[in-house]
Amino acid sequence: MFILSRNELPQTSDALAVALEEAVQEFASGTKPMIIVRGADLHRLDEIIVDLSGAVIDPRYRPVMPKLSRTEPAIWVRKLSVSARPVKVLGSELTFDFAGSNVQLNQAGASDGKVRLILHQVGLGEMRVAIARGELERLIAQIAAIAADKQGVTIDNVQLDLTSRGARTLETKVTVSARKLFFRTSLRLFGTVAVTDQLNATVSGFRCEGDGALAALACAAITPHFSRMEERAFPLSALPLGEVRMNDLAIAVDDEKIIVEAQFGSQSARPS
Repeated sequence: MFILSRNELPQTSDALAVALEEAVQEFASGTKPMIIVRGADLHRLDEIIVDLSGAVIDPRYRPVMPKLSRTEPAIWVRKLSVSARPVKVLGSELTFDFAGSNVQLNQAGASDGKVRLILHQVGLGEMRVAIARGELERLIAQIAAIAADKQGVTIDNVQLDLTSRGARTLETKVTVSARKLFFRTSLRLFGTVAVTDQLNATVSGFRCEGDGALAALACAAITPHFSRMEERAFPLSALPLGEVRMNDLAIAVDDEKIIVEAQFGSQSARPS
């Protein structure tokens, strides 16, 4: 979703490029994004390119997605690509690539008067995210530190062990070293994340171990949350993106990095 800092849709490709650049700069800093819009007719553009390489993103300040009761067609583009090689999220580097063909963006207004551009249809789309193991450990540590700080807990270290059991199953072990006041502890969290052939994500086999009273208290607080997750299936194919549906997902893990690849599309997308 792009939140344009204006109350009406730009009418030219040059004006659209400027508006998209302003929208991206609301949540990405550190470098000026490269936005290219090719084509004269917004109802049949040739290409939109968004390059966020070198940007810094803090998800704590990401755009808020409002509830939208109604959208209407705004822009059709033959090819849309978004890349970041790399982008920094909470201090960790990852690469992101998205490419879609026959893309329809719908527009919607909101109470603040700004126009939202929302991905509504994609003929064929592919997404790839890659992150090094060390960068993922750093990212998890940052997320954990933000959550733990609210409880007066300091996270000292996070170690991640991932084992791939096929293209859609990961066995995980996360070791967290933490302290509160004068007490220190180490938690070991185990679990399996799997995606079924119907593209439903499940969490199973969760357990929490640790040493000492502080670890016991932490496990007692964490376990009920994961137990509730184990009772649910999360349908990845039903993305909240108009008529876009995920068609396939693959997760690859090696000694150096983790790669997630997805394919998606819309049956009713307009052909080129």
